[in-house]
Amino acid sequence: MLIYLLVLALPQTEPASPSPLTWSFPEVQLELTLPAEVTVVSEQKLEDSMTLQRWKTNYGKYALGFELVVVPRKEWGLRDPFDVLENIAYNRRLDPKQLAFRFEEQQVLQGPLGPVPFAAGATAGIWNVTERIGTEFFVAGLTENKGYSIRGRCTPTPDKKTRAAIFALFQEGIRFTGKVEDPSWTEEEALARWERDRPEDLAGEMKIYRTKHYIIFTNSSSGKKFAAKMEECYEAIQETFPFPEIPNRRLMPVFLFRTKEEYIDYYAKIANISKKSAANSKGHAWRDYYATYYDSPVDPVHIHEATHQIFSNRLKLSGGGSWFQEGVAEYMSTKKNERKGFARTAARKGGFTAFREFVTIPSLLQSGGKSKTGENLAHNHYLQAASMIDFLRNSKFGKPHFDAFLKSVGRVRRGDVVAIEAAIQKIYEVDLTGLEAEWIEYWD
Repeated sequence: MLIYLLVLALPQTEPASPSPLTWSFPEVQLELTLPAEVTVVSEQKLEDSMTLQRWKTNYGKYALGFELVVVPRKEWGLRDPFDVLENIAYNRRLDPKQLAFRFEEQQVLQGPLGPVPFAAGATAGIWNVTERIGTEFFVAGLTENKGYSIRGRCTPTPDKKTRAAIFALFQEGIRFTGKVEDPSWTEEEALARWERDRPEDLAGEMKIYRTKHYIIFTNSSSGKKFAAKMEECYEAIQETFPFPEIPNRRLMPVFLFRTKEEYIDYYAKIANISKKSAANSKGHAWRDYYATYYDSPVDPVHIHEATHQIFSNRLKLSGGGSWFQEGVAEYMSTKKNERKGFARTAARKGGFTAFREFVTIPSLLQSGGKSKTGENLAHNHYLQAASMIDFLRNSKFGKPHFDAFLKSVGRVRRGDVVAIEAAIQKIYEVDLTGLEAEWIEYWD
């Protein structure tokens, strides 16, 4: 009896709580920590593969399996965490069974998640024919030399609160241990970029101007004035096609040359084209940059190409086709009366290209020749594309769903008429022929 009482008098200790688990991947400067509420059922480390490791876990009543995948950053042109997401979507759509793959939602995850202090998050549905059985999660970021993604599959389908909690556990659990990049570009980085791409005759002739969103490389005395103009363009584009600001996003490069000849030399060199072909251009946006020469800061080419650069490098809407890409850019660089003048005449007299054919044209710029009425066909195609964006942005039919149109059609494969039509049917409940009829009615 005495022994029993002594045992009862001893201090009672709580059972030890499970500790968080951490995995290190020094080869890509990443660590992953899972909180104690996640039960690890199994893990598998993989060698000689883009997939470094796989986990099977339980998160409450949910089965959550995920893997860490890395791909080459430079070779795959990954400049931003959202580029990694776009690469995933692109590869999914190469699968005949996933031609219409799309992310349901995308978000920014802030934190020490890479050389840039944010990652991109997204979800997609998991389906068993017509029944939804779960949700895929994607967290994408960068390391110094790699693009990484955590790709998870959660069953059954989690509710909104659980989806947010799953993103939070990855956002809080990923830690980048490498060197953080300067979003404004270091002087060494800027000089290296100029020396890599400049025309041969311009050794050392470079000034740099930084703005809120751009880094301007120039040998022109008008660089400061032009930098201010680029910010005006940015503001106008953001107001027209609203998109959120992400803190510490890398400045977008712009090359401004003093003369047309210098611009032609630059374009011919970087694109590996003839100087004759380069001379047909007054400016171009490609990859991460915009290049032009100084003529007039109010030249509409600047806001046109700035729109291309922003759609590619900020909105990550580089799909749809030439009609979509040139449509949004030409909408910004033309006046309402220009678009109205073309569209009203075309709608009444049939002087336009049928939508089903129009969305498959690989390049509006290269669609030269003459229209039935003797006009320049490429010029008309640009105005038709702009009038389509005008109609969808401003008409009673298109306006309520314009944002959904941009995000959906801007992410489908270029010129894929089946995917384009499927997206339009989902948004507007009409096919391409029906959309064309609505466009005619609006402009007639």
